[in-house]
Amino acid sequence: MERDSRKGIKGWLLVYLIGSIPLLIMYSMGLSGWFFEYPFILMVTIFLVLTIPLCLIILKSPKAPQWNISMWWTIVVLMTLRSISVFLEPGGKEMSIKEMLSVALTLLVIVSISLVWAIIWTKYFKKSIKVRNTFC
Repeated sequence: MERDSRKGIKGWLLVYLIGSIPLLIMYSMGLSGWFFEYPFILMVTIFLVLTIPLCLIILKSPKAPQWNISMWWTIVVLMTLRSISVFLEPGGKEMSIKEMLSVALTLLVIVSISLVWAIIWTKYFKKSIKVRNTFC
C-alpha cells in the first residue's frame, strides 16, 4: 500500500496549525485591548475569526493558502498599528524612559514575530509541492 507523502495535512502543515494557535491567542488578546479593557468575549470572538483560515486548511479548501497568507499579513499590519497606538493613547499613563524602552522592545518582539511568521509561511504556501497537491 503506497501513501502519497506529498498530499494531506501532515508534516509542516501540522506544525503550522499547531504553532499558529498560541500566536493567534496572543494577537487576539492584544487586539481586544485596543479599544476596551481586554474583555474576554471580544478576545474569544477575535480568536475565532482569526482561526477561520486555519479551519479552511483542515477542510482542505482550495482557497486555504490564500486566506492564511492574507490573515498573517493583516495581523502584521494590525499588530504594528496596535503597537504604535500604545504610545499615542490620549490620557495614557506617563512612562519613564526606562518603561517606554521596555514597552517598545516588547512590542518590537511581538511585531517581529508576526512579520517573521508571515514571511516564512507565505513562502511555504506559495512554493510547497505538498500545499499545491493538497489544495489544488
